[in-house]
Amino acid sequence: MSKGPLLRQLVLTTAILAAPFIAWFYSAEAGLVVMALALSAGSFVLAGALDVSPEHMHRWVRLGIIVNLTLAAACLALALRLLLR
Repeated sequence: MSKGPLLRQLVLTTAILAAPFIAWFYSAEAGLVVMALALSAGSFVLAGALDVSPEHMHRWVRLGIIVNLTLAAACLALALRLLLR
């Protein structure tokens, strides 16, 4: 297994920890964009896990992907709304 994709996934998923600090130091809009990036990265990681997860867990992994992408879209929509007000 190559360390490149794993390292990229780890860096992207740590964005979820950085989002509140970015919002605190910069603005809510920046924090929401970083949170959307982190949630999208989480979906990317879950999509990779779908191939290796047991068959009976596929439904739950897909649900996690859908929830993460829905929350990411909501974060982006709210960030745009705050930017355009």
